[in-house]
Amino acid sequence: MVGTTLREIRQHIERLASDDGAYYVVCARSGERPVPVAGQRFATRPDAADAAQATEQYRAALRRYDPRLPFYDPIVCQARAADANESSTANGDRRQSNRRVANAGGQSQNGRAKRGRDDSPLISFCHDVSGAVFEALSARDHDDAERAIMETYLAAAEATTDRDTLCLVLLETMASELECHLDAVERTRVLQAAAANLSPVDSADDPVATSLEFLDSLSLIRAYGVTRDSSDATGDAWTVSLRGYAIECGERRFPTLPIGIDILRRTATPTAELGVTNVTALGDGDWQFVLTNGEAATGGLVCTRGDP
Repeated sequence: MVGTTLREIRQHIERLASDDGAYYVVCARSGERPVPVAGQRFATRPDAADAAQATEQYRAALRRYDPRLPFYDPIVCQARAADANESSTANGDRRQSNRRVANAGGQSQNGRAKRGRDDSPLISFCHDVSGAVFEALSARDHDDAERAIMETYLAAAEATTDRDTLCLVLLETMASELECHLDAVERTRVLQAAAANLSPVDSADDPVATSLEFLDSLSLIRAYGVTRDSSDATGDAWTVSLRGYAIECGERRFPTLPIGIDILRRTATPTAELGVTNVTALGDGDWQFVLTNGEAATGGLVCTRGDP
């Protein structure tokens, strides 16, 4: 036992990690590098084995919140000499190094997510996002929000048998309860922290378009359109239209949490100020909105309201 909280376990793994290590941890079944060791390297095999054990403890802790979190069989692998040499020349900042080592959420070469045998890419993404949000809430001492999410989610789960639907219900529940229990500024801070907890990815020149392409590949959205306008004075603005959003929405209520968190983790600056405005509900899971990036951008990344 290396700690009792998600934060303590993650810190233990980070202390073991080494920028130029030759060892890393993967799932024996799928080859995926699970959270929280995705992208991490270790100088010795014992350190990597310790991290693998901590990974099992970390994911067991997450199952207190999400009983259907995928199981992994973490084992230690040794990198090829060429990989180790490349790692030794990487930037000293571990997060930047991790972004080069890890790919976009465990994607394979064809862009589709590489997952375990039993879980679809959508299910795995939902579990990763929910776990990252729970960890962020725990680190920021939002116990009331944590309890409210679980109470609402467990009540909904009793009436839901489809696994894909249940994962989406968890994200919808999170968005709803975060909107109720946290103010707009703190919701943004929690989402930024959660984005940092996800498997690291390369920052994108256009994080919005890149994120929408990824979410479309998961079938979280059926189709999308996006145009980008840039201004030195006001920053960037993206006009986005979504078709067939998989998360259940009311006539005006739009849970944007998985979209917001995935865009944030692809931005060059993890604390970037993003905001959703001009939201229009088009019906049948179709939405249109404007996402802005700049000093004036605030709110809307967890949940927002639209005009019918």
